[in-house]
Amino acid sequence: MPYAPCPRAAAPRASSHSAPRKPRRSPHDRHRRDRPRRDRPSRPEHPRPHPRPRPHPHPHPVHVIRERTRPAMSPSSTSKRLRTRLNRLAVGGAAALCATVLAAGTALAAPTVRTAAALPGFGLYPESLTQDPSTGDLFVSAYGDGSVLRVPAGGTQASVFLPPGTDGRTHAAGVKADGSGRLWVSGGTDRSVTVYDGTTGIRVARFHIPFASGGVNDLTFGPDGTAYLTDSFNPAVYRVTPQQLTAARTQGTDTPLDTWRGLTGTPADYTQHSGINLNGIAYVDGGALLTANTTTGALYRIATDTGEVTTVPGVSLPNADGLTYRDGKLWAALNRTNTLVRLTVTPAARSVGQDAVLSSTALQIPTSVLRSGDHLLVTRSQYDKGGPFGAGTPVPFTLAEVDGF
Repeated sequence: MPYAPCPRAAAPRASSHSAPRKPRRSPHDRHRRDRPRRDRPSRPEHPRPHPRPRPHPHPHPVHVIRERTRPAMSPSSTSKRLRTRLNRLAVGGAAALCATVLAAGTALAAPTVRTAAALPGFGLYPESLTQDPSTGDLFVSAYGDGSVLRVPAGGTQASVFLPPGTDGRTHAAGVKADGSGRLWVSGGTDRSVTVYDGTTGIRVARFHIPFASGGVNDLTFGPDGTAYLTDSFNPAVYRVTPQQLTAARTQGTDTPLDTWRGLTGTPADYTQHSGINLNGIAYVDGGALLTANTTTGALYRIATDTGEVTTVPGVSLPNADGLTYRDGKLWAALNRTNTLVRLTVTPAARSVGQDAVLSSTALQIPTSVLRSGDHLLVTRSQYDKGGPFGAGTPVPFTLAEVDGF
């Protein structure tokens, strides 16, 4: 019910006694008003209902890189500050670095790129790298002269492991340590892959493709030790099983590669033959291979049990070169654009989603990427400086280390 104002006091009656003296008002009462006083209404009987929770902007879980907690800023202010911070990050000088997490409204800590190891030689143009899991040594293949370099575990200076021209090789493409003390080196357009002892450099076996032309590019290993190899010019994926490797060692002669999966008539069939097709390849937990076409940017999944070939939807990796996989993450090096891409992969590659992108001129045309410990190692090919991508003079060749990506 409404609150009524207090009634005014009644006027005093006339009396024979003297009227009481009116009390003197305090100076503090000058601002009092004579209008009726209203009491503060009581609180409502029932509390207000809790607001309905807002839906999360990203209903699916996304792994992101977060930067240190800061006061909230507007999206435009956040974007501007991130761009300023990333563009001014110096890597061995004033190299511009920018990084983007592909999730709206997410902040990220800026990755860092620095030099990890020096590679001696003028015309190397490093292509691929691998790490021996038993020793921690790094091996780097040189496209420019066919040599293979070794960086000892924890070292920062490479030395020659296989000299230029070893076994007639003028180019070296993919290089991989198989976990059994052996080093596999593909020769690119010389159509071969050679297996060496990872300690002595002695040749163990040699394979060649069953075509008059083409080129073995990159390779990966399944959990049973089977090697899978790409050919950038012939639509095929080759395979070398442990039994085939043993037989080749016994024969001691060049052995034709087994065309495990022909790609003609599949989604990964080559539609052009003037450029690079399948390039990097990686084995994914659960029984699948992921391989990328450099020219088209398509990423393909190949089941190792059935050989089924499918296109990974929603992923485009133009200029894709080397790939590496670990613990549900796939990293790809996109050479011409100085870019690394990180993707999230479910078991058997049933689902693949692009997670983050890092672009930096400090990568110097990255051709291969390797996950080592908690960071990435990248070959800086400098193909655009006197190599296959353009004229010029390269600076000393190095490996890069990328932290925070």
